[in-house]
Formats: sequence, structure tokens, C-alpha cells
Amino acid sequence: MEPPIPAEKNDKAPPLTPSGSSSSSRSGSIKSEHALPLREDDGGHHLRSHPPSTPQDDTLTIVSFEPNDPANPHNWSTRTKSFIFFTAFLSTTTTSFSSTLPSNFSPPLPVAFSVPDPSGPQRVLPASLYLAGFVFGPLVWAPLSEAPSIGRRRVLLAGAVLFVLASLAQAVVSGWAAFLALRFLAGVVGAPPVSVFGGVLADVFPDEVVRGRIMMLWSTTTFVGPLVGPILAGFASTKLGWRATFWRVPPLIALSLPVASLIATALMRETMASTILRRKAVKLNKENRNTGRRFVAQTDLQRENAWAAYRTTLSRPWRLLFCELVVSLSSAYMGFVYAVFYMLLQIFSRIFEGVYEFSPGMSGILFTLIGLGTIISCFIFHWYDGVAPRLTAQHPTKREEYLRLPLVCAGGPLFTLSMLWLGWFARPDIHWLVPLASMIPYGVAYNLIYVGIINYVTDAYGVYSASAHAALSITRSVAGALLPLAIEDMLGALGIAWSCTALAGVSAGLALVPFAFIAYGERIRAGSRLSAALKPNGGGGEQGEGPARVAAGLSAV
Repeated sequence: MEPPIPAEKNDKAPPLTPSGSSSSSRSGSIKSEHALPLREDDGGHHLRSHPPSTPQDDTLTIVSFEPNDPANPHNWSTRTKSFIFFTAFLSTTTTSFSSTLPSNFSPPLPVAFSVPDPSGPQRVLPASLYLAGFVFGPLVWAPLSEAPSIGRRRVLLAGAVLFVLASLAQAVVSGWAAFLALRFLAGVVGAPPVSVFGGVLADVFPDEVVRGRIMMLWSTTTFVGPLVGPILAGFASTKLGWRATFWRVPPLIALSLPVASLIATALMRETMASTILRRKAVKLNKENRNTGRRFVAQTDLQRENAWAAYRTTLSRPWRLLFCELVVSLSSAYMGFVYAVFYMLLQIFSRIFEGVYEFSPGMSGILFTLIGLGTIISCFIFHWYDGVAPRLTAQHPTKREEYLRLPLVCAGGPLFTLSMLWLGWFARPDIHWLVPLASMIPYGVAYNLIYVGIINYVTDAYGVYSASAHAALSITRSVAGALLPLAIEDMLGALGIAWSCTALAGVSAGLALVPFAFIAYGERIRAGSRLSAALKPNGGGGEQGEGPARVAAGLSAV
């Protein structure tokens, strides 16, 4: 039985009745003698049910997935799902890699461009403006990927093409202002993998444990790319110069993005359930053009006018960010943790190039020790998969919190400890291995926090996970773009030890966020209209769409 269509506020609204034909035995048909009137839902959105094309054509069949339907992303083969994950990993690594590429050039880019005052904020502007592009990009790309008429694939493909062009243009630009403008543009068009692939993976992997592991592996790309960038820049720029580095890097980009990532994206199938069903309805209408039957996807029954749809779609990340407490607090915590990572690029340079007199290239290699902590955290996540079922069974009303957040709770204090360790042991009289070792617990903590929050938000917001990820991306990119601008002045005023202490103090306060979710998360989710609507028995949804459920009140957000 299909979920009921929201009743129109009209005594003559047609009922939903089961269809007797084999092609619609799992859908429903609407018998109507009158066009349905325009109405407003509780959120003030104008909706209109799809009317019959002629007075005689009185049957609408709602298209849905059949049991074991090969068109349903949940039923795709392991090979297809693995290919989609490979595309996600490759694309996200490439765009995140570009964020730190200019951070370790020697000489620094402001010097190469003969900027009058090449120190201070000028050194971090290339990375900051790229991250600023990550603020604006998700506001457009993520909501568009949730529009049934567009879907995920088109957004990802458009972003891949534009990112290649913006990246190559940086190697030939002659002015500092133009270079910075291209950095911002590259961030805007490079945002789709970061903000959309989370929704893609939620579309394809319905099982919570499997999806959690996939999200964990995908989230490590936010580490892999930024870690590789400083190494390549540090070594290549000293031998080839920064322009040649950008031209040598595009071969890497050309291998990973246009050749592999772009082609992989082009070959990737659409994963958005509502888009697939909409296309299926169009195909069935063409095949049954002369039979008097009409087929519609459930989302077509509640069409908004064009402006209302545009407004609703593009405002959704902002509404999640400011109206959903789960997203607001998660964004604040993740944003700070993300900003500290980019601040570490400058702190690391000050410690290992300034205090210990390493070369930029060697400093970049040492920075990759964070990756060891990330690998260790992956084993911790795997271990917790065996513990989580027992915890969720003991706390059935807080299942979502105990499934994802205990490791975030562990990561918070560890993050604070690692920052204190780095700051207070970075002295000439202490061997360089001692402060360097702090990057292992830092890598563990970063990944526990980052992946745990990503999974928690994905589970909570299902079909709107791309917009929820966009809200997370907005705040972490704003923080990553703005906070590092102050790090040079901060290090000059406070020194390495007290600068790290200040960052540790803020992280200690934010570490209370996951504990608050465990204590009050049930109440917070109960007060969320959207969270309730996305529950299997809450707002109604398309049977079998798992985390990509289509809520009956689709325009509620």
C-alpha cells in the first residue's frame, strides 16, 4: 500500500484508490472529475496536484519502485556502488587537495606576485578565498541536486567541468587580484563533491552500518587532499617555480578529474530516487500515449510554482542551519575543528621551519603524520560497529545518538589534549619528534569528530542530507576562510604555546556539544518538524527509499 497523498482542503478532493493493473499494483490511481485547486500547506507554500490531461483521462498512476526493482539505487550491484564510491572519493580528494596547494610554495605566492606587503593575511588569502568559494558553492549546488527535475549527476558533472577550467586558468594569470578571484571561483565550482556526494552515498547505501563505514572512508578525503597539497607545493615550487607547479599539478588533476573523475561522473548513474521515478513516469507516459493512462511521480503531485520551488530549494540549507538546532550546533563544532586544521598549516610552518629549521618540503611531509591518526580512527570506527548495537538496544529512545555520537564525545577531549601537547612541547630544547607525535592523537580526534557528525546529520535528515551537508560546509568554510587570517597576528602576539592553548580552550567548550545531543537529542528531534516528517512512519514517504525517503509534505522545508 502506498503512503497516502496529503488530502486537499476541498470536499471534492479525490481519494487515493489502489490500481488494479499489474503495472500499478504497488502504486495508486487518482479518480478525479475536477482539477484540483491551488492550496497552501502549513509552511505557506503553494502546491497544486497534477491534474488529468483531459476530462476523459481520469486515472493517474503513481510510479514507485517495484520490489527488487533494479532501478532502485538500493538494489544496484556491488560493482556499481563501488564505482560510485570511487567517483566520490576521487572527486572530493581532488577539490580538497587544491585548497592547500598554494600554502607551502617557496617563495610564497605574494612574493612571487610582488605584492607590496607579502606577509600576514596575504599569505593565507589563496587558501581562504578558495574556502570562501566553498561557502557560496554549496548554497546553489546542494539544493539543486535535491530538485527532482535536476538530480545529483547533472550537478556533479557541471561542477567537474568548471573546476578543471578554473584550475588551469590559475597557472596563466598574471595579476595577484586575478589569481585570488580565480581561487574563489575554483572554490565555488569545486564545491559539488563536498556538498553533494554525501547525499549520493545516502541514496545508494540504505544499511546504517554499511553507510556509516562508507561515510567514514569518504570523509577521509577531506584529509587526504589537504595533506598532499603542502608536500607537492613545498618540493615542486623550489625546483620548478609556482607556475610550473600549477602546470604539473593539472596533469595530476587531469588524471584524477577530467580523465577519471569527470568521466566517472559522466558514467555514474543518477541516484536521487525522486529523479529516477520522475524519469520513469515520463518514459511510461510516452509508451502509453494512446491508452488514456497517465503516470506521475509522487513529487509531481505537489508541484510548487517555479518561484516558490526556487525559493524553497535554495533557502533550505539556510533554514536547516538557523532553524534546526542539530545542524546549528553540529556546524559550529565542525567549523571550528576544520578551521584549526588550516591554522595548523601556519603553526606547523612556524614550528618546524622556524624552530627546528626544516625545509618547506620536509615540513609538508611531517604534516602528513596526521594521516596516521586518521587511519587509526578508521579501526576505531570499525570496532565501534560491534559495540553500537548493544548501546542502542540499551537506549532505544536515543538510538540515533548512541549509534554515532559516543566516538565524537571521545574525540573532543583528545583534540584539546593534542593542541596543548603541540603548543607546549614545541621548543628548541625538546626534540622535534615530541611535538610531532601530537599529530597522531590530533588525526584520531579530527576524524572521530568529523565523521561522527557527518553520519549523525546524514541519518537525521535523509533525503535532505545534501542540504544539511551544505549547511555544515557553509560554516566550516566560513571558519576555515576567516579564522586562519588571524593566525599570523595571533602567533606574533601570543607565541606558539599560548596560541595553541587558546585554540584548545575553545575546543574544550565545543566538546560539550555531542554530550548535549546525547542528553537532549530526543527532545531536540521531537521538536523538529522536519526530523519528524522524515521518520518512516512520520511524514509518509516512498516505501523502500531508505535514507532518501520522500516525505509526503515535501515542501515542508
